[in-house]
Amino acid sequence: MEIRKIEDKCIKCMLCVKDCIAGVIRNIDGEAQIVQPDLCNLCSHCVAVCPKGAIYHDGLDAKDLREIRKELISSESYKEIAITRRSIRNYKDKPVPKEIIEDIIDVARYSPTASNLQDVGYTIVTDKHLLKKVSNWIFGLGNWVYSLIQTKPGKTFKWALEQAEATKSAAKYFDGMDYYKQQSELGKDYILHNAPVLILIHSPSGMEFASDNCNISAANITNYAHSLGLGTCYIGFLTLALRYDPILKWWLDIPKDRQVYSSLVMGYPAYSHAFTVSRKKAFVKWI
Repeated sequence: MEIRKIEDKCIKCMLCVKDCIAGVIRNIDGEAQIVQPDLCNLCSHCVAVCPKGAIYHDGLDAKDLREIRKELISSESYKEIAITRRSIRNYKDKPVPKEIIEDIIDVARYSPTASNLQDVGYTIVTDKHLLKKVSNWIFGLGNWVYSLIQTKPGKTFKWALEQAEATKSAAKYFDGMDYYKQQSELGKDYILHNAPVLILIHSPSGMEFASDNCNISAANITNYAHSLGLGTCYIGFLTLALRYDPILKWWLDIPKDRQVYSSLVMGYPAYSHAFTVSRKKAFVKWI
């Protein structure tokens, strides 16, 4: 890997030194010098911060490097995207074009990852039969657990779930299961919501900060999709099931050495929301 300073372009601003957290570029006697290129984690900050393009780095894809269009960045636009994005559970029976999905993933790949490992992967499912199969499987598991809690030991188990802080929010769904089953028989999809696209975001198993990396990417996907007129919804039950169910991992072709940390469905919303929603005040402690 070659990293070098283009001397006739350098204005000695030292921004490359200040922004190189790895210590590849250092201040040596008032000059920015490439000292230890083997420490580089390809974060691209040196080329991004240099106002004169005075850093050459052959480990980076030149096609990704362009000037920032600051005129397109608006705090009000981002705020509106963030506070109007909803979890969509009703979708039009309309496919999302492949090029739009590819554009969304192309934006997601710019999401930060710990140590810039860039090890987040994406599995995109648009096969209607597979989506229905996965949804029915998970709903069936929920129905099986529901039948178990009708027994005397099962009722004790349900009571225990309701008492535990970590599980009481999920346990409440059992109270409406009879209704959910009726609606499911009429075609209601309570798992994947009949969405045309499923995005599984995964990372190598056992990696530090893998969950953080995947969920940062997921947040960027949901917000960018919203800006394109698409709806998304996190499917926590699927993420949980993929943690323990090898059948689902096999169906969805998730590599054995990777774990899914975030599952999203995506499609065109069946209807729009005219107003923002109510949210609790943030819990904040100032120190």
